[in-house]
Amino acid sequence: MRLVGVSLWIVVLASCSLKRDVFEGISAGGSPGDAAVAEDAGGRDTSDTSDASPMPDAVATGDAGPDGGPDAMPAALGTRDNPARDCGQLLASALPSAVYWVHGPDSAAPAFQVYCEQQLNGGGWALLENSVRRTDGTTTTFWQFGYDQRLARIGVASPDENYYDGSLYTIGTSYMDVFVDLRGGLAVAATMTASGIDTDAMRFTDPAFVGPEGTGGLLRVYQQQFAAGWSSKDHDGDLYTGPLGGGNCATYYSNVAQHYGTCWYYNLGSDAGESGPPWDFAGPHVENGVLGDLGLALEADGGPYSQVQRIARFTRW
Repeated sequence: MRLVGVSLWIVVLASCSLKRDVFEGISAGGSPGDAAVAEDAGGRDTSDTSDASPMPDAVATGDAGPDGGPDAMPAALGTRDNPARDCGQLLASALPSAVYWVHGPDSAAPAFQVYCEQQLNGGGWALLENSVRRTDGTTTTFWQFGYDQRLARIGVASPDENYYDGSLYTIGTSYMDVFVDLRGGLAVAATMTASGIDTDAMRFTDPAFVGPEGTGGLLRVYQQQFAAGWSSKDHDGDLYTGPLGGGNCATYYSNVAQHYGTCWYYNLGSDAGESGPPWDFAGPHVENGVLGDLGLALEADGGPYSQVQRIARFTRW
């Protein structure tokens, strides 16, 4: 009996020693593997989780954690982590006009930002170019970029800022030009389609006027500003062959880069008239007859071409 009692005391002491060693190991920064050994050896969990830190907020609220767990909530549509295909998909989700992330027709392509216009002419339009009237001459300067920037993204994507994103020409298939006069009146100047664009010549493939004439814009605006050529101060791709500017519409009209016919019904940064360049004021201008046919206000004493508050081009794909 005495020997049996001694044996029991030895077992108890050994068990206490094991528990003390495991606890001290965890308190000193032991690995989770040490705690697992303690559980296996004693047949029960020896770790104390009553003071454990809560889960990080991103995981606790269901947002994506570092490992993107199964409970992670998807990012909002139109964000960098969840870009939309286009402004039309965002419109279908009842999202308003604003800047969003999209990936274009190729879902594997890098995402980029566009301003989506969700009210004009059915909505779902991405802003491609936007010329805004400024009295300090900065609008004209903005549009004096060269041929090498024809597919670049320049400026801030906002209806209140000068902006150009020539890269959208490579994916766009439908287009809309819009004028806003000095009184705030707005009209669709032209609606067009194209199957593509020759990025060297900046001429559209299979251009077509959508119309109808009047509510869908004017055919002559489409002919001069879309179904024609493109020129800049260092590239002559328009249809004009006369003596002005050496036959280059852009060099004669304040070096403004844009689509020209022979030469224009609207200009993103130049005036026109009998006085010839340089003009006292430059910025977005539209020929008076076009403004009249669209029901827009003319500039008082502005000559045959009137200042406007804004000229914008939008696209869909």
